[in-house]
Amino acid sequence: MNAHVGPTPDSPLVHLRGIRTVWWLSKFIRDPVGCICDAYRLAQLCVSDHPLPWGRKHKNVFAFGPDFNRAVLGDTATFHTTAQIAGGPSDSPMRRVRHGLTAMNGDEHRQQRQLVMPLFAKSAVDGYWDAGVRMTESLLKEWPADGAIDVWVQMRRLTLRTSSHILYGREDQATAEAIGEMIYDLLEHTFSPFVSVLPINLPGTPYRRLQRAASRLEETLWATIERRRKTPTDRPDVLDMLSQAHAAGHMSDAALLGQATILFGASYETQANAMTWTLFLLAQHPGIARQLLDELTGELHGSPPTIEQLERLPFLDAVIKESMRILPTVPYTVRSVSTPTELGGVALTPGDRVVCSHYVTHHMPEIYADPAQFNPHRWFTIKPSSYEYFPFSAGQRVCIGRYMALMLMKVSLAMIMQRCRLFMLPGTSVNRSVQVTMGPKGGMTMRCVPQDGCFASSAVRGNIHEMVDLSTQPATVVATRVNVNVPERAVDAPIAENTKSLR
Repeated sequence: MNAHVGPTPDSPLVHLRGIRTVWWLSKFIRDPVGCICDAYRLAQLCVSDHPLPWGRKHKNVFAFGPDFNRAVLGDTATFHTTAQIAGGPSDSPMRRVRHGLTAMNGDEHRQQRQLVMPLFAKSAVDGYWDAGVRMTESLLKEWPADGAIDVWVQMRRLTLRTSSHILYGREDQATAEAIGEMIYDLLEHTFSPFVSVLPINLPGTPYRRLQRAASRLEETLWATIERRRKTPTDRPDVLDMLSQAHAAGHMSDAALLGQATILFGASYETQANAMTWTLFLLAQHPGIARQLLDELTGELHGSPPTIEQLERLPFLDAVIKESMRILPTVPYTVRSVSTPTELGGVALTPGDRVVCSHYVTHHMPEIYADPAQFNPHRWFTIKPSSYEYFPFSAGQRVCIGRYMALMLMKVSLAMIMQRCRLFMLPGTSVNRSVQVTMGPKGGMTMRCVPQDGCFASSAVRGNIHEMVDLSTQPATVVATRVNVNVPERAVDAPIAENTKSLR
């Protein structure tokens, strides 16, 4: 299945009915990104009726392009967000722990967002810099001097530690990470296909395991909150601040539990996937990797970047922007219609679903020249609108943690790049997997060696080729030599030759 966006759609509107809708639903479940791209090739607005003869006859609408992004994401009164975590019985732990910002709408969302926003203001986020440095340094010490690592697992470990520290930093590291692991376990159970197909609370079912995971998390969070209230501190972490808002009557029980869960989940999964894809793209584009390392070593000389130095690393910023454009960790967004409305000439009623796609928009050739090419240099000449480039969503629901995520990614990437050279082994299969966020299916195994500047790409397999053009390098890249001690002949040596000396 081809996930290149391709040319302009054949028509402005296509309406799918009957058995065709069942086929589209099954395709969306198997491969959301491939399905969305196929829908865009059919029409700018692709409408699918309810696929089953029973149940409410709501429509599913795929709406593509900046104008539709603005119409849907910019109108929070008409188009409501949907919960990203599966529900449970009324007044159940599952209902409470999922009741964070991503599941809220209207006045409740506005009020709760205002409460939480100061935790992610620039002045507060700059204080998290030391956690990013310490957690990255700790992880790098665990990596082999010369050996294979699963980069996806390692990036999840890094973001688990960092997010746990920021949200639950008053706990010792092991306890904070244990809470983070419980939230991760909850999210893993949530995205089991059997949970949505068979939502029956019987012993042995995935749905029962999901409800139990929610109960364990709720009990642990409440016990932690109660213990903290008995021992106040003058250096509160995020959980303390949420607890204080709850004690002052500004948050319900469900909102407190939901924010503590969702804020962690949102930061953990998206950062891990974004870092993994960025390291992969750099490994496959030697000229860009050389230029980035040259900038880093010239400014940092092997040290972690300070907050001030991050402003003096424009190519690092461009690399991350381009990575999140070409392989956005959230490839699509779903909104539910709350009141009767019209979109592109299609009448919508409450309960209808509208899908907007970050991935499709980021791959539109009319917005981004050669969209399948990883080219950070484009960011020195373009300035897309917030509905043309929106890796952190757009409108009033833009991610409040975007500055923190970017700061932590820049710090970690700068440290990793100066310390290690990561490269793919030839023949490795790289495929996408989408469960709200998009990551590499089955992980991302790479070889890790001390940084020597010998960047070279490898031939890989998989549907990554549907998303990124790995056959050419951007013409604008200047392959500058990195100031490291590498023999002249080794810099552009094929990876097959390099690996012989690494075994």
